[in-house]
Amino acid sequence: MISKDKVIMVVNGKIPDRTPYFIEPTRKGKADLARYYGVPIEQMERVMGNDLLYIGYTHPEGREPDQLGNGLFMDEFGCTWDAKRADSVGDWGMLDFPVKDTSLEGYDFPRPEGKGRFREAEKIVEQNPDKFNLLQMLGIFEIPCRFAGMENVMIGMGSEEEFADECFDKALEFNLGILGQLPDYVHGVRFIEDWGDQRGLLMGAKHWRRYLKPRLRTMYEACRKMGRVVSIHSCGNITELIPDLIEMGVEIIDPIQPEVMDLRYIKKEYGKDVVLFGGVGAQSTMPLGTPRQVVEEAEHLLSFMTTGGRYILGSSGAIPTDTPVENMAALIEFCKSL
Repeated sequence: MISKDKVIMVVNGKIPDRTPYFIEPTRKGKADLARYYGVPIEQMERVMGNDLLYIGYTHPEGREPDQLGNGLFMDEFGCTWDAKRADSVGDWGMLDFPVKDTSLEGYDFPRPEGKGRFREAEKIVEQNPDKFNLLQMLGIFEIPCRFAGMENVMIGMGSEEEFADECFDKALEFNLGILGQLPDYVHGVRFIEDWGDQRGLLMGAKHWRRYLKPRLRTMYEACRKMGRVVSIHSCGNITELIPDLIEMGVEIIDPIQPEVMDLRYIKKEYGKDVVLFGGVGAQSTMPLGTPRQVVEEAEHLLSFMTTGGRYILGSSGAIPTDTPVENMAALIEFCKSL
């Protein structure tokens, strides 16, 4: 049974011959692991043996990461980034954005169409056959934060309804355009947006349901009508949204974070209806524990999260750069032994 089949079984509520897993180091972490294993970094995907393969879409014109010099580049939303940060923190560092207040007047929103969107994804899929290919897409909340900054978006949700509605409508239109171009090798879509922090929702459930839920529903339904699995990523404690997400057709939720969530409660209440993904503490055990403690936590998770299926083992978010390479290797070897 290949990786793709294992993940599909888990999504469908069936139990495969072993629990699927996904390990996500930063670029620097992957380079550290390559040195640890004595292999070229290009071979680390094979060494890790992940069942999921994250792929993405690119700017249709193929803009280079250093187009502005010194590792800086501007994305198609007009946001300026420091690409060098991606090596160590798992994401680019936002430096500037084009919309400075709560008005889109004069802002030229990009179009989603473009033949070059999936040129890089196709290469990665060809190099890693048999995986469950999960396309990473910016979510409805994340896109406006790219062109207007989170502060303006939050102000809009609180007091400038017309601005917020326009931002989220533009984001939905863009994402529906991307979904309309999906290649056949995309098995599911991972919509990325952070709605929470350690304490709960950034915008509160009322505003989430007012601005985001109707548009998210439209996006998720479009994805499922195309026969693709709907997966969402949000850091933070979003426990109160899980019933909404299930009702809207979400099939995979990541990450579940032991530092801020009651994993036993979530599994008991929702584990029969949605795939839960993660659980090994990316803010605790991975960077601060020992290799033995990493393995013990993974074993503990499997003891109750796999009951009834619908679980993918992994860390609760990208593994921090300062994680000892021995801890990352311990998780890899444990997962490969399942």
